Amino acid sequence: MKKIVLFILVILLVILTSCDHRKSKIDCINDAVSNFNKKEKLIDLKYYYPESYTEIKTDSIISKTFKVSVKNYTLMDHEILIQKSIKNLNRTSQYHRVFASDIVVAVANKIIYSKHISVEKFRDFESTDFWNNATLEHVWVNQEQSDTERLSLGISIMNPKNNAFKLYEILIDRSGNERLTLIKDHS
Repeated sequence: MKKIVLFILVILLVILTSCDHRKSKIDCINDAVSNFNKKEKLIDLKYYYPESYTEIKTDSIISKTFKVSVKNYTLMDHEILIQKSIKNLNRTSQYHRVFASDIVVAVANKIIYSKHISVEKFRDFESTDFWNNATLEHVWVNQEQSDTERLSLGISIMNPKNNAFKLYEILIDRSGNERLTLIKDHS
C-alpha cells in the first residue's frame, strides 16, 4: 500500500513539474498578431466628390428684361458622409461636398432679388429624412418658362446617400417677389 501511495505521489510530482505554463502555438500566433495590430495604425483614406473647389457662374439676360447672375459653388468645410468601410488596415470614407448658390436678379439695372440658396432654406418647409443628407445640386435659369413678367429658376436638391432628389421652381416677378413650387419629388 505504501508503494502505491509512493507511486501515486511520484506520478503527481512528475505531472506537476512537467507543467511549465508554456503557451501553445495558437496562443503564440494570436499574441503576435495582437501585438502587431497594436503597433500598426489604420490608414485613413478620404475621397471627396468633387475633389476640389468647384464654381460655376452664369450671367444671362432673359426677355430683354431680367439680368440674372447665378453662382453655384462648393462649400469646402461641409460634406456628407456617403460610405465608410474598413478593410485590412485601410479605413475608407467617401464624401459628397455640399453646394450652395448665390442669385442676383436685376431689372433696368436695379437689383430686385439677391439671395443665398442652400438646403437650409428648404429644410424649414418640411422635416423628412430626405433633408438629413441633402445638398443643393445646382440652380439654373429656366428660359422656356421665363417671360417679360416672370423669371423662372430651376433648383435641384439631391440626397447623395440614397440617390433621391427634389426639383423646385422659383418664380420671380419684376418687383422681386418670389413663389417657390415643388415640381418633382423622387425621395
